[in-house]
Amino acid sequence: MLTIVLPTGRVLKDALSLMEKTGIPVEKINDRGRKLIVNEGNFRFIFAKPMDVPLHISHGTADIGFVGSDIMKELNVPLVELVDTGRGKCRMVVAGPPELEPRFSGHESGLMWLTVATKYPNIADRHFSSLGVQVQILNLHGSIELAPVIGLSDCILDIVQTGRTLKANNLKILDNVIPVSLYLAANKKSSQFKWQEISNIVHKIKEIKEGEDLEQDI
Repeated sequence: MLTIVLPTGRVLKDALSLMEKTGIPVEKINDRGRKLIVNEGNFRFIFAKPMDVPLHISHGTADIGFVGSDIMKELNVPLVELVDTGRGKCRMVVAGPPELEPRFSGHESGLMWLTVATKYPNIADRHFSSLGVQVQILNLHGSIELAPVIGLSDCILDIVQTGRTLKANNLKILDNVIPVSLYLAANKKSSQFKWQEISNIVHKIKEIKEGEDLEQDI
């Protein structure tokens, strides 16, 4: 039996759509209700918060799983990155009030001691350190966009897809950090001992992604 951990939330639909196209059964998943573990055929599915997915994989409670590249970079746990699915595409940015824009378009020294609210403190620290500046990082877990609106922070570092939430709160993208997408990753031991089953899935995902890329180019 192959155990797959799936992220709850916005990217679950992307993962299920891709799994269905690869031939992995998803009927019981769609009817799972509040169940957090579902067995179907030769597969066991575990449902976890996106931030917990890499831990399930690295600790061996799951063989493979779908995890955002943002979370992999934030947690930096030992995983085997198998394939970029091309799903769940968005980007991580620094955003803030429009009046903060001159500080980002000028010399990096203008960014010193900004207060940055984020769910990704490690990525934020690495990003601003790469610019040679020190900032104060607030690790928040709720609506990050609220922080600069109420004066809790100067700006935020977060993922953005459409930008509608930023616009609704009068925030502007000030800096692009990294692109983000959904990856299939594996436990190191599983990638060795269950490689035949895993490689079949990886091969099918690559075929699907190549086909979709060709359609976009036409």
